[in-house]
Amino acid sequence: MADATRSRRRRLLLAPGLTWISLLYVVPGLLIVVYSFLTPQLGGGVTWDPTLDAYRELFSSNPRAAFYNNYLTVFIRSVAWAAIATVVCAVLALPLAVFIAARRSTVAKTALIVAVMIPFWTSMLVRTYAIRFLLANTGPVNELLQTLGLEPQTFLNTRFAVLLGLVYTALPFMILPLYAAVERSDRAQLEAGRDLGATPVQVFVKVFVPMVRPGLTVGATMVFVLSVSQYIVPALLGGSKTNMIANFLDLQFGEAFDWPLGAAIATLFSLVTILALYVAFGRNDEADLL
Repeated sequence: MADATRSRRRRLLLAPGLTWISLLYVVPGLLIVVYSFLTPQLGGGVTWDPTLDAYRELFSSNPRAAFYNNYLTVFIRSVAWAAIATVVCAVLALPLAVFIAARRSTVAKTALIVAVMIPFWTSMLVRTYAIRFLLANTGPVNELLQTLGLEPQTFLNTRFAVLLGLVYTALPFMILPLYAAVERSDRAQLEAGRDLGATPVQVFVKVFVPMVRPGLTVGATMVFVLSVSQYIVPALLGGSKTNMIANFLDLQFGEAFDWPLGAAIATLFSLVTILALYVAFGRNDEADLL
């Protein structure tokens, strides 16, 4: 009787959250899948005539068609840039997480964590426009280069600008999980490794990295998912040659009015992303990520 009561209470507590997730995530996702099997309507929308034309176009027997229509190019670009942003964020975040965790003063730790979280208090659109202002042809960065006697450079509408924006917007999502992992790590194991004659590189690779791996896994997952689905950064900092998958989907739904093709691209990309994340991170034991 007690177990039944606890189970009923658990279901009641989970009901609001599950309902919210179902209405805002599951139902729209299923609708996108359904749209991918329908016929496009002139001027936008779909007609409820089932067809596989969208998937036939995606899986064309002619590989050149996929590259010509940018399907495969944008897909590879999005995954590659998200992976690069994830690696760069990990390299930048790990030393900072160690530095924050090493502070003895609670006030200093709190101040540094607040400094990391400050970007969350500002709209990402505003932050991206700030980067655009800095990298403009007449912006502060080029003015500094001219002051130093160097030639001004073109930063906007380049891969560098997009990657910089991806790293800037996603970096806090890597720092916070890594900080939590470093804070929970056992310093005695590091000292034991040094006492047993291990070099600093061996201590780092064989002792420290396994201890912070849960935080690194969580941070890498968050950064990759956020980066691969970015829309604002490539739209404002890149040009037509730096579009990512979200910009391509906007083109299909907004200008081309080919909703089934856009839905098919979104469905395929979501499936590939989920499978990639599972292969890379999903095999970790649940306890390791807590």
